[in-house]
Amino acid sequence: MKPIAEYIQLTENMLELFEKALTNEQREKVIDQINKTIEERETLIKEIKPPFSDEEKEFGKRAISMDQQLNRKLQTVYQLLKKDMRNAKKQPRSNNSYLNPYKSVASYDGRFLDSKK
Repeated sequence: MKPIAEYIQLTENMLELFEKALTNEQREKVIDQINKTIEERETLIKEIKPPFSDEEKEFGKRAISMDQQLNRKLQTVYQLLKKDMRNAKKQPRSNNSYLNPYKSVASYDGRFLDSKK
C-alpha cells in the first residue's frame, strides 16, 4: 500500500475514534490510541516523496481536508480536557469553603490590638 493511502487510512481511523461519545473512562484509552496513531502518521509523512501522480495528488487533497477535520476534533477534546482540569483544581477550594465558610473572615472584629510591647 502506498504511504499516502496508509496515511489516509490512519486518519480515518482517528476520525472514527472521535465519532464515538467520549466518557471520562474511555478518554484516556482513546488519547493513548491517538498518540500512537499520530506517531505512525509521522513516519508515513517522511516516506511521502515527490514526484506525485494524479492519483497521489487527489489523495493529498483528501488527506488535507481530513487533517483539518481532525484538527478541529482534537481542539474540542483539548478544550474539554482543559475544562475538566480547571474544575478538578477548583473542586477542593469549593469543598473547603463549604466546610469552613468563615475561615477567610478577619477575626479582629471589635478588638484592639496593641502593637507595643
